[in-house]
Amino acid sequence: MSVEEMRQALLVSEKTGLPNKRAFDESGPSAFVAMGDVDGLKRLNDQFGYAAGDVLIQRLADTLVEVDLEAYHDKGDEFIIKGSSFAELNEKLLKAEKIMKTSPFVVHSMSDKITPIDGAQFSFGIGTNLKEAETSLKHQKELRKLER
Repeated sequence: MSVEEMRQALLVSEKTGLPNKRAFDESGPSAFVAMGDVDGLKRLNDQFGYAAGDVLIQRLADTLVEVDLEAYHDKGDEFIIKGSSFAELNEKLLKAEKIMKTSPFVVHSMSDKITPIDGAQFSFGIGTNLKEAETSLKHQKELRKLER
């Protein structure tokens, strides 16, 4: 394994191609941090299989990059995002949220049937550190449950 291959294996998420949690930990500090995860992933996995869930996770990763966020794939459906200001981070995450909600995609079911999905949601929380962002994310998820 070359040095570059080793670096890639250590610092890049195999699932999304984004930098991983280790890369986040080794990067410089950020004024604000957001944590986000996909809503309804378990339901999608249960209904269509894990490959469908992987499509959704990759869609979120691509969307975060599309709106010019410094995103890291932590694990599973969890992402960490850095920002220089709360307002900028919130604005870009709201834009990503809108794109995810309004962009249909297709998944292959376990029986290889192609199924269109209207869009997806994700939740996020912002703080000055990971602990604050995680607490904010939990609050956002609780609020979403109350809205249903």
